Amino acid sequence: MVVLISFFLLFLSFEKTLAAGDYSIENFDSQITINQDISLTITETIEVNFDIPKHGIFRNIPVTYSASGKTIRTNFDLISVTDENNVSLIYDTNRLSQSISIKIGDPDKTITGRNIYVIKYSIDKVLQRFDSYDELYWNVTGSEWDTVIESASAAVSSPFADITKVECFSGTTGSQEQSCKASFSSDTAQFTSTNSLGEGKDFTIVVALSKKSQLTFPGLVEKTISFIFDNWGYPVALFPLLTIFVFWFKKGRDRRFLSEGIYYQPTDKKTKIVSPFERKFLPLVYSPIRGITPGEVGTIIDEKVDIQDVVSEIVELARLKFIKIEKIKTKGIIREKTDYIFTRLQGSAAKLKSYQKYLLDKLFDEEHAKAVMLTDLKNHFYKHLSEFKKKLYENLSNEKIFAGDPDKVRIKWIIIFIVLMVVTGQLTFVFSFSAFNFGPVILGGLSAIPGFLLARSMPRRTAWGYSLFRQITGLRFFLKKGTWRQEIAEKHLFIEEILPLAISLEVVKELARDMEDLGLEPPKYFAGTTIHTFPADIGGFRTAAASTLMSAPGGSWSGRSSWSGGSGFSGGGGFSGGGFGGGGGGSW
Repeated sequence: MVVLISFFLLFLSFEKTLAAGDYSIENFDSQITINQDISLTITETIEVNFDIPKHGIFRNIPVTYSASGKTIRTNFDLISVTDENNVSLIYDTNRLSQSISIKIGDPDKTITGRNIYVIKYSIDKVLQRFDSYDELYWNVTGSEWDTVIESASAAVSSPFADITKVECFSGTTGSQEQSCKASFSSDTAQFTSTNSLGEGKDFTIVVALSKKSQLTFPGLVEKTISFIFDNWGYPVALFPLLTIFVFWFKKGRDRRFLSEGIYYQPTDKKTKIVSPFERKFLPLVYSPIRGITPGEVGTIIDEKVDIQDVVSEIVELARLKFIKIEKIKTKGIIREKTDYIFTRLQGSAAKLKSYQKYLLDKLFDEEHAKAVMLTDLKNHFYKHLSEFKKKLYENLSNEKIFAGDPDKVRIKWIIIFIVLMVVTGQLTFVFSFSAFNFGPVILGGLSAIPGFLLARSMPRRTAWGYSLFRQITGLRFFLKKGTWRQEIAEKHLFIEEILPLAISLEVVKELARDMEDLGLEPPKYFAGTTIHTFPADIGGFRTAAASTLMSAPGGSWSGRSSWSGGSGFSGGGGFSGGGFGGGGGGSW
């Protein structure tokens, strides 16, 4: 077995050697001129030796880079492709991810032996500015070659800026190996690699230029425009959030009367939009709010109908003497079981609101026309919740408490936001994969949360609805504060009316505890309890009713640049394979 494995590894090594032996690059020389407009003119002379017939080579040159979270899209211009005698060669170019791929050679002809390729091109936006110097950080050869580069050299000419410092790296991509030589004068720099390259190894140079120079860098306006076009993925990623924010700012914020009074509708009906920075006083509200039912109270406070609003309306029906709620206990195998029976009482429902009438009718069906156990509603009543919510939302809209049906408004804007996220998400993925910059994807994901919350907040309260909201806020505060109305002489008033409101505002525990402390008897419409057991009983009923009413059968409701964006000098974290340039190539 060991012999077989050794033979297999030897075969793979031999096969790789044969593949690499198809051709080799004897020398790779790059002549770089830094122009006054900070573009580079680069002439690459590549000496290739083909051991078997080939059509030619291809050279991949990166033109899009990611640096410090931003994308830089350079302007690349291929000037010429010739041999050593300046004779034009047949070539073809195409985009390959972040790179331009130049395929050189005649598809109808093969060649062998030594051949020289001279590629001349210009590229811009690759000179970077630092506090004390400007910098050219350039990967001369790139590491993505499928053969060895026996020797490599580079020369930099800088007629418009003095060269003050140079450095080079030659070795495995990502290392700080300096198997190279560098020298410079004020306007030229020479670099030579002292080891072979290719197949994961590359040659990178760094040139520092004096800040006192004749170089013409783009101005603020030009840089800003360039940055926006190069990094269009970021504004696209933020577009859904910004769109929703603009519409929320104009159409989603509540309105209020110009008058400071909130307990009545003023004669002057002029209104304004509520500022998010407006300091609001806490209204002193101890009693029920006239004309507003518990379900409406719960919906006005958080802009949505939830199960506690349904439970509060059941208790409200009991307060209005349409039903009676009684706690009953039955013996079980291990312990007593608690249930609640709803008994329908005689009375005209003409004064009830539409959703209250609907709730009353659906609690009692043909089989349970006069009385129904809470457990009998399990896996049945859930079918009516949607219609109840619809009627309650419509009522709030008809009473001009909300500007439109809150549920329809919310669903509409959530759908719009989701569509915007899907469309812009596809565009940001296109940008990120083309630029190898995934910042916009991350930004888009993070912006989804506040955008979704804004979409949910699009239902707008009218001026009167906002006044009611303020009153309800005050009532909830004083109910939650404890010892409700302890300092008020008429403390025994309103308790029956307050209980359903406390359920919808989710402060029923505090109210029940205060009732016990103040010696207040439980309301007569909630039978089977005592002053001492009422806090536990009303809490148990609220939990059991919410769970039962919602219950339903089966459940309840390539060519990349690895540069990090820093300086190429050792103190700035320079390394082989960093900076601009790079890429690689192969034969065909």
